[in-house]
Amino acid sequence: MKNFSTQERKNIVVLAATAFLRGAHNSVFNVIWQPFVLSLGVSMSMLGALSSLAGMNGIVTTIAQPLGGWSADRLGRKPFILAASFVIALAYVLFVVAGLTQWWWVLVLGFVLYASSALTNPARASMVAESVRAGRHGTAFSLMLVAGIVPGIVAPTLGGWLADRFGYVSVFPIGVALEVIVLLIVWRFLRETRSADGTTIRWRDAMRALIQSMTPPKALRGFFLACAGDSFAWGMGWGLLYGMLSKTYNFSTEQLGVMASISSLAWAIAQMPIGRYIDSRGTRGMLIFSEAIGIPLMLIAITQTRFEIFAAAQILFGLTAATWVPTTQTFLSRSVSAETRAETFGRLNMFRGLIAFPASWIGGMLYDAGSLPLPMFANLIGILVVIAILILFVREPKTEVSSQ
Repeated sequence: MKNFSTQERKNIVVLAATAFLRGAHNSVFNVIWQPFVLSLGVSMSMLGALSSLAGMNGIVTTIAQPLGGWSADRLGRKPFILAASFVIALAYVLFVVAGLTQWWWVLVLGFVLYASSALTNPARASMVAESVRAGRHGTAFSLMLVAGIVPGIVAPTLGGWLADRFGYVSVFPIGVALEVIVLLIVWRFLRETRSADGTTIRWRDAMRALIQSMTPPKALRGFFLACAGDSFAWGMGWGLLYGMLSKTYNFSTEQLGVMASISSLAWAIAQMPIGRYIDSRGTRGMLIFSEAIGIPLMLIAITQTRFEIFAAAQILFGLTAATWVPTTQTFLSRSVSAETRAETFGRLNMFRGLIAFPASWIGGMLYDAGSLPLPMFANLIGILVVIAILILFVREPKTEVSSQ
């Protein structure tokens, strides 16, 4: 962490440590949740509907983020980071109950709780941006990603092995334990970067902010549209990959874990150099490059069936993630002031989620209609549209907006 001052290191160390612990269980959850749901006798279209409700870009996740961002700008960042840990741990407990009882309503409730933990995303991203000097955002966001990715090099393979031999339910208690540790570390060591401003939080104001977040800021319309299109495209195809591979080609959970480990390794190796590149060279070109990597990735998914080829393709996916995630975060951090940063992150996630939340459901129906190649072809078309939006409507932020 030689790029950061002593004062900056305090929060960065805590945020990186919690990202590491959360990454250990998230990387396993991302591999097993789709096979877990399918193991309860659910169709692919219903799996897609569940993902549209409470997945990465589901409607619950979509609503939670702008509300969390708007509130974090008024109440501070730390309370929302603490709340997320509690909600995630409770969700894992409900997954255990659902697996043991086969009660569907408990499973759905668990996913809704897990998705609601997204309320912390704007607060956490803002805290990262506020814990470093101007000009270090790309490096700081990349460091957070690396911390979260590194456990994914090993954890998904081990988690897949555990799930194959002892059942999916055996994995979730580990997630509970890790998230409780995260909560304790945040509570004890994380330093607030934006204290409560004394404003009385009224639900009427929150609802007004939620409605406002449905439309992008005028200066960022092209960027918001590109991010939303990216989420929609990838949600239709690649977002359901593990479920489709287990159902179409009978890939084991351990094989899916190996794929995730390869992706995490590629992501971790590439992330820090990419972060430094973003800091020195800008973001727009990297966004275009990142989206373009998806073209050969989709062609592989459409035409191939062997595990070894899908495993090797995870290198491309790791590179896609390493270039897209910190670049979008840095682009937005440089485009707005600190006073509205968390709220704008929330607005981005709201707009993106409103566009993308039906994608997984549509992808599941495409799969039921034409097996795995059809949703992947739809994913490919979406990638081409996003590249066009980036080229035509997105411009590099000229300077970082002052917080003064």
